Amino acid sequence: MYSRTIVRSIASYKINAVIKILILSDFLIFSAYQLFTPLFAIFIVDEIGGHVEAAGITVAIYLIFKSIFEMPVGIFIDKSKSEKDDLWAAILGSILVAMVYFSYIFVDSILQLYVLQAVLGIAAAIAFPGWYTLFTRHVDKGKEGFEWSLYDVLLGAGMAAAAALGGFIVSLYGFEVLFIVAAIITVLGALLLFSIKNKIYTK
Repeated sequence: MYSRTIVRSIASYKINAVIKILILSDFLIFSAYQLFTPLFAIFIVDEIGGHVEAAGITVAIYLIFKSIFEMPVGIFIDKSKSEKDDLWAAILGSILVAMVYFSYIFVDSILQLYVLQAVLGIAAAIAFPGWYTLFTRHVDKGKEGFEWSLYDVLLGAGMAAAAALGGFIVSLYGFEVLFIVAAIITVLGALLLFSIKNKIYTK
């Protein structure tokens, strides 16, 4: 009875189309990321021949480059009152992320992986500010708490399912298939953003 009440209350909320697409896009993109994240250390040790500490270094490189470039990107897109640059930043950054996932297939040294992690950090730095800007501007007034929590809950559910699914994919088909699936899902999440190009502010 209690769960039915919760579902009905959620269903009664009307959410604008831009927010729905933004949430669905990130649902796909972050679920794709979580497909391989729990297994990345295994990939480094078993597939590349690296040491366990390399897993921590790869994460550090990603976060360092993301932190260096994210604020300049945010400042740059704030210079325009149009939301076109925000949308394109989110799309291009996400597609670049997918390209990094696909490139993992061809990595055969730790140095190559470190370079890809730097590119991944730059890609995330491009994508995140644009997405956050669009969500902030289009979130329904008076429903900010609900829509942000809906976003967080759906992403959490998607990432949990993806983390479990990733293990099955690797055990059955290997890491190459896992990275290809992650790249395809990420591209789909990026392309989904094209559906809101006529709903954003152009000036």
